[in-house]
Amino acid sequence: MTLISTGKRGFTLIEMVVVIIVLGILAVIALPKFVDLKTDTKVATLDGIAAAMKSGLDLVHSKAVIEGESNGFGSIVHAGVSIPLYNGYPAVDGNDSFDELNRQVRAWLDIDSVSLTTIQQDPHAAPFFIDKSTANNHIYIFFSEDLNDKSVSFNCHIRYENPIGSTQPVITVKHSDC
Repeated sequence: MTLISTGKRGFTLIEMVVVIIVLGILAVIALPKFVDLKTDTKVATLDGIAAAMKSGLDLVHSKAVIEGESNGFGSIVHAGVSIPLYNGYPAVDGNDSFDELNRQVRAWLDIDSVSLTTIQQDPHAAPFFIDKSTANNHIYIFFSEDLNDKSVSFNCHIRYENPIGSTQPVITVKHSDC
């Protein structure tokens, strides 16, 4: 019996190195387009804070009902902070200082935040900062790292709007610019 060589050969080392280099270049170019972990993390964080905010509001409202402060204007002391209410929910007064609004928000939402004035002095004071719209009586929660990007049209934040009439407050999560 004679053995006949079929002429089969494997890849040379140079061919394998070239394939690995080409795959590496493709991965460097394509991977960032498919995986943006920082954006995904910020979006998930905002969604989590919004859910915690809703739970905190339910707790404040329950306490307001128990204390008979669920109709019209009132106030309760929660976590050692006096919180103004309208129909049992926190009522934002845009004329309050940034620091006072931050204290109120931190009382009903357990979040590591500082006021806008504090974050402007120390950009690393906390992961979040509280801003406000005086004219609209809204509260905004921004990532501290977004301080320089913050503007009216910047959409990476949570907005709290006072309850209108007998309805609950409105919580809006914007994350198209995260």
